Amino acid sequence: MKIKLYTLYIIMFFSLLSIGQQQTLFTNITLHQYLYNPAYAGANKGAQFNLGYRNQWAGFDGAPVTFMASGYGTFKKHQNMAAGGIIINDKSGLLSRTSFHGTYSYHVKLNKNVNLGLGLGLGGVQYNVKIYNAKTYDKDDEFLKNNILNANAFDANAGLYLYSNKFFMGISSQQLSKGKIYWQNTIGRLTPHVYGFMGYNFQVDKKKEWVLQPSMLIRYNNPAPYQLEFNLKCIYKEMFWIGGAYRVSTSACAMFGATISKQFTVGYSYDYTTTALQKYSSGSHEIILTYTKSAKKRKTVGDKIQDADEEELNTIDNSIKTNLKNKKDEK
Repeated sequence: MKIKLYTLYIIMFFSLLSIGQQQTLFTNITLHQYLYNPAYAGANKGAQFNLGYRNQWAGFDGAPVTFMASGYGTFKKHQNMAAGGIIINDKSGLLSRTSFHGTYSYHVKLNKNVNLGLGLGLGGVQYNVKIYNAKTYDKDDEFLKNNILNANAFDANAGLYLYSNKFFMGISSQQLSKGKIYWQNTIGRLTPHVYGFMGYNFQVDKKKEWVLQPSMLIRYNNPAPYQLEFNLKCIYKEMFWIGGAYRVSTSACAMFGATISKQFTVGYSYDYTTTALQKYSSGSHEIILTYTKSAKKRKTVGDKIQDADEEELNTIDNSIKTNLKNKKDEK
C-alpha cells in the first residue's frame, strides 16, 4: 500500500512538473546569452568558456541549486561558424535534472553593421529522483532503501540572433523535440519554452566610456503564463557594470560585475522575491565566471593586397631616404 502511495506521489509531482517551468531561471542573461540561445555563439569572434552557480531561494529547505558549464568558439578558417556545448545541472529536493547539448551556429552579414546568427542545439535531458533521501515517519520502509528513479529524453533547441554594435535581438526555443520522459508507471513530456530577448546600447558621453544598456526578456511555455523581465545596466569602459532587473510580479534583482585583463569576467546577481516566499527565503544568489579569448582577425585578399602595396611603398620610401643620406654624406 505504501509503495502505491509513494508512486502516486511521484506521478503527481511529475505531472505538475510537465506543465510548469522546466527550464533553469538565470538573471545574468546579458552576460551569457548563450544560455537561452544557441545562435549567440560566434557573435564575437574567438572562444568563450563559462562557469555558473545559482542558489535559488536561499534558506528554503530543498530549494533549487544550479551548476552550469559551457564553451563555444568560432572555426579558425570559417569565422562565421561556431560550435559549442553546454551542460546544466539542477537539484531541487529529491529531484536532479541534467541537460546537455552540443550546438552549431552560422552567421550572415546583412549589411555593413548588422549581422544575423542562426543556431541549433541537440542533446538530452536526464532526471533522477533519489527516493532513499525522502524524509518519512517509517524509516524501515523497503521502498526507500537504495531506490533511484531515473528517466531520459531527447532534446533539441534552435534560435535566431540579430545584432550590431548598437543593438541585439534574439528569439529562441528550447525543448522543441517535446521528448517523452518514461517513468516506471507514467510518461511525462518536455514542454517547449520560447524566449525573446532584445536590448540597445546608448552612448552616454562623447568619450564613449559610459554605456546604458536597457533590455527586455520574455519567457513563455504553454500553458503557464508568459513572464516579462526588464533589465538596465550601466557599463563603464566595458570593464565595470552595475544594474538591476525586475521580473513582473515575481522578483527584483541587483547585479554587478567586472572584466579583468580583458579575458576574465565575473558577474554576480541577487534576487529578492516579491511573492509570499520572501517569508521563508533570504533571496537568490547567482555568480558567473567567464573566460574570453578573442580570435585574430583573418585577412581578406584585399587586406593582403593592401599590405603588399604598403610594404612596397615603404621599401621605395626607405630607398629614397637612403640615397639622399648617402648624397649628403658625400658632400
